[in-house]
Amino acid sequence: MKIKKFGYLICILSVILAMGFTGCSDSKNNSDSTKNVSKNNSTGSEKTNSNSTSNENREVEKPKNSIESNTVAKNSEGIKFSKKELSSDTKINFNTPWKSSEDGSYSACIEGKGSSALEEGQGRIIVKNGQKIYSFQIEGNTAISPKYLEWADSENIFVIIGSSHGTMSKGGDLYMLNVGRNEVVLLIKTPSKKQQIISVQKSGSNVNLKVNVYDDDAYNKSHVEDWVINSFNTELNGEMEVKNSDGKVVYKINE
Repeated sequence: MKIKKFGYLICILSVILAMGFTGCSDSKNNSDSTKNVSKNNSTGSEKTNSNSTSNENREVEKPKNSIESNTVAKNSEGIKFSKKELSSDTKINFNTPWKSSEDGSYSACIEGKGSSALEEGQGRIIVKNGQKIYSFQIEGNTAISPKYLEWADSENIFVIIGSSHGTMSKGGDLYMLNVGRNEVVLLIKTPSKKQQIISVQKSGSNVNLKVNVYDDDAYNKSHVEDWVINSFNTELNGEMEVKNSDGKVVYKINE
């Protein structure tokens, strides 16, 4: 009987010891697992912070030698000129008289529309600079053409652009073309189709314009008005008023 009891106690102790070892093993494993998870989370956090910092640095950093420009593109009403250099022996004919720039370095004319640029079809501007000859032709729109030009200074040309066909189109709107940079800007878009600028002449700081104004809807009768741009500058700085012969402001440049 005593032997059975002793055996029974040994069995109970064996079970208790086994459970103790299992608990310790599980606790150790759980502890190790917790440490690994904590370590992995910490490592991931460090990587995330590192990547975040790196991204922030990339966003803040600017390319070296970068230049911020505040240049404002000027309105050209979608008109562009294609500039091409012609051979020095190119013959220019059926053109308007040559006009020289202020310093004499350039001369220009309109080719292809006759001596007064009133013939049908699209003409092109021809510019000479020493031995070099360049053509400037309106891109993508044969319905319009240069109809008159005059130098604004040593590099900018006043250009009147209007319909390339029809006897009712004696003039058009006023643009300015920089022959060095091949940049064009709209200066005056007449308020009415019945008003067409037909000539432009610079006089000191003012620019005098001749404007053909039709008096009837059939475009049979017309008269010519004198307009003037006061205090004009080719840099187009500030507002410039355009007045008619009565002194009334009819248009504002850079309004």
